[in-house]
Amino acid sequence: MYFQCWAVMCCNVPEARVFKASRSNNFYLGMLLLILFLSTMPVLYMIVSLLPSFDCGPFSGKNRMFEVIGETLEHDFPSLMVKILIQVSNPGLVIVVVLVMALTTNCLNAAAKGQKAQALENKMQNKKMAAARAGHGQV
Repeated sequence: MYFQCWAVMCCNVPEARVFKASRSNNFYLGMLLLILFLSTMPVLYMIVSLLPSFDCGPFSGKNRMFEVIGETLEHDFPSLMVKILIQVSNPGLVIVVVLVMALTTNCLNAAAKGQKAQALENKMQNKKMAAARAGHGQV
């Protein structure tokens, strides 16, 4: 315990330059999103398009794997809720929702970049106007 305390007190020197996580945060989030997308694509492809084999446990005799969701829910939920959940879990709807979310994210990101550029332009114009006023004797 004393050795650990001494090691922390002597060797734990703070970094001279502060790490700015906000600059690289979007890059890492983008990489995580890309890896998540690439890792789930084979599974989604199998669930949506391939016919399950006859020996495939709960999926045997089904045309698509996602049909099991509706049959499982029929036993536990009221029929109206089951119909709603079956429609919501339809792969066509899920793909459309994911695409709309991706487009919305892209639009919001573009708008944020535009607003940041406009704010920078406004700051530059304010500096120029302040310099012009100081040059003419107006304060």
